[in-house]
Amino acid sequence: MTFRKVASLSDFDSSSVKRLEVEGLSIMIIRLGSEYHALDAVCTHEETDLSRGIITGEHITCPLHLSRFSIRTGEVDNPPAEEPLHKYELKIVGRDILVDI
Repeated sequence: MTFRKVASLSDFDSSSVKRLEVEGLSIMIIRLGSEYHALDAVCTHEETDLSRGIITGEHITCPLHLSRFSIRTGEVDNPPAEEPLHKYELKIVGRDILVDI
C-alpha cells in the first residue's frame, strides 16, 4: 500500500466534500460526522463531477442524472449509473488525511 497525504482535517471545517487531483486521479474526500471516506470524484454514468453532488444521509447524488451512490461503499443505490465508484482506503495520522493511491 502507498498512502499519500492528500488533505488535512482543517480542510473540512466549513465543508463536507473536497475534490482532489492525485497522481492523475480525481478523488473526493467526504466527511460523514467524524468519519472520512475517499471515493472517485467522477460519476460512472456520464463522468460528471460528483463533488458538486447532493449529500443526503450516507449517499451522494449526481447533479446531472441523479445517480445515487453509497458514501460508505461506493455502490450504486439509484440508476442510471450501473458501475460503483472506486473506494480508496483512507487513514488519519495526526491531522493529516492519507489515501492509498
